[in-house]
Amino acid sequence: MTNKIIFFLPKKTMNEATVYYVDILKHGFIKAGYSVEETEDLSDLKKINKIFVMSAKWCFIVKLFNPKAKIVTWFQGLGAEEALMTRNSLVRKRLWNCVEFFALKFSWINIYVSERMHNYYQDIYRVKDKNFFIMPCFNKKLNEDAFNLVDKYDKPSFVYAGGLDKWQCIEETLDIFCQIEKSIPAASLTLLTKDKIKAEELIKRYNIKNYKISFVGLNELDAELMKYKYGFLIRQDHIVNNVSTPTKMNSYLANGVIPIYTNAIDDFNWKLSGLKFCIQLNCDDSIKQWSQEIITYERFSSIDSIDFKREMEFIFEKYYSRNFYIEKNSDYLKSL
Repeated sequence: MTNKIIFFLPKKTMNEATVYYVDILKHGFIKAGYSVEETEDLSDLKKINKIFVMSAKWCFIVKLFNPKAKIVTWFQGLGAEEALMTRNSLVRKRLWNCVEFFALKFSWINIYVSERMHNYYQDIYRVKDKNFFIMPCFNKKLNEDAFNLVDKYDKPSFVYAGGLDKWQCIEETLDIFCQIEKSIPAASLTLLTKDKIKAEELIKRYNIKNYKISFVGLNELDAELMKYKYGFLIRQDHIVNNVSTPTKMNSYLANGVIPIYTNAIDDFNWKLSGLKFCIQLNCDDSIKQWSQEIITYERFSSIDSIDFKREMEFIFEKYYSRNFYIEKNSDYLKSL
């Protein structure tokens, strides 16, 4: 009898970042001999033995609905810590604590986006999970054409792709660029974001002169990102960021964009620390120090696109490889 699993994917849980990740997990199950179906409807899960869910919250709900089901839970982030960080709500944090403890204790398999996330959950909740799988967040393959653009690495062009929420450090990013522009007048900044009105307000606040605000969908993102030399990914040293693996890093590296990022993300510190073509900033330093590091890199570093591409091929062979994680997940599922 064929093993079967249903992926429970309510509409609000699916977006450009999650679709790619979930598809990799699906193919891991298929390669391991599973029959894979998906549904948005909770009522379809009544008599299903194995179910994949998108968060600890959905694990809790589905387990109440179908107590005998074996649940595969994807822990995308730290729900409890995020509730405190973004909403400053202790009540929400406590509720999430209960939900996360429940999911860790009663899931069949837990999926984490980093080793640091796995360690954090084990330390905080003291629940030993026997079955777990770790895969970073990513949604792009290596775009080999991105390294062949004439003059790409000769111009100090900077890009920021993403939202304008405070936790994404957009104001710090603009402050950094403001100081860069004073020293390197030829520098340009492009914000790729949906919120054009807020972006314009922020740009004016920091008196940035050479800028562009635009937005492109995931299908057009490669063609846009590959034009730029540098990409910003600034984060504060907070546990929510420590355990994360933002897809933004994957998007930049896939398109030959030199990432400018803080050392807040543990997985990047471990897996990407040896990269030659990147600018890693220390969270403890000031924005003035960060700006000076970037200015120094721009003035004195020579970028060899062939070397950069070779370095990325190594990273995309495993850390950002779809096939690698399909095989790894399949082998793991077979071992269970």
